[in-house]
Amino acid sequence: MAASVQELIESLEAHLARTQHELQQLREENDRLRQTISEQRLSLESSQSEPLAQNAEDPPVEAQAPRPSTALGADSSEEGVHSSVAKAQAQTSPANLGDQKSEEVAAALTPPSPHALLKQWYERYPNAFFTGHTKPLKVGIHHDLAERERWSGKLIRRALANYVNLPRYVKSMREGAERVDLDGRPAGLVDKEASQHASERRREPVSEKPFKREAREERDKAVSRPNQTQRKPVKRAEEPHKETPSSNNAPQKHEDMKPLSMEEKIKGLLQKFEGR
Repeated sequence: MAASVQELIESLEAHLARTQHELQQLREENDRLRQTISEQRLSLESSQSEPLAQNAEDPPVEAQAPRPSTALGADSSEEGVHSSVAKAQAQTSPANLGDQKSEEVAAALTPPSPHALLKQWYERYPNAFFTGHTKPLKVGIHHDLAERERWSGKLIRRALANYVNLPRYVKSMREGAERVDLDGRPAGLVDKEASQHASERRREPVSEKPFKREAREERDKAVSRPNQTQRKPVKRAEEPHKETPSSNNAPQKHEDMKPLSMEEKIKGLLQKFEGR
């Protein structure tokens, strides 16, 4: 990750050097234009000072008529040069370069989606990841990817799962087929167990995509939760029915707990003493 940031900084410094070189060229061009404008003004002043013998009958206004247009053209060219220099300075100002640099660094550090990362692997590892005829990958290739990629292991595994679940990859998993590493070098053969597992996957019907399956499971859970909340009041409603028999037995308990007469109390005391 540090190496990629260093490369990005070096590319930005090279871009800054090119921009400064272009700015220097614009300044030199501006100086040349100013010099030509001053030469034109001097030539116009010298032509005005010379006697106009041949055009003595013509009014001086007509002889000097081309002067304003020439001066306006020179002024407009000078303004164009100044505006281009100002734009170049604005583009190469430290604030703009700092903002541009921070935006590029942030974009470089933002993790891509698994599908976008897989597209990058097609370009970065053309001898391992194929868009057409596919070869089985080396066992444990996710460890090699983790060493070369700056992204998290979870993102690498998800992008790798998108590739190995493709029908063309499952079809390539035949017993004895040669596996390859990230550089396209041989890395073992497909064993019988892996081939049988792939053949079982080929026989299975085409299942829905993982994210669709997860969304469906979440939707089923959301539907089952209201059902559970609706069942709880039913249990609570059953509790009063269970309590009703106790209310019916209440009179029997009251009947059993009638106050004892004096004779019964005396008999009870005598029985206690006799027992002692």
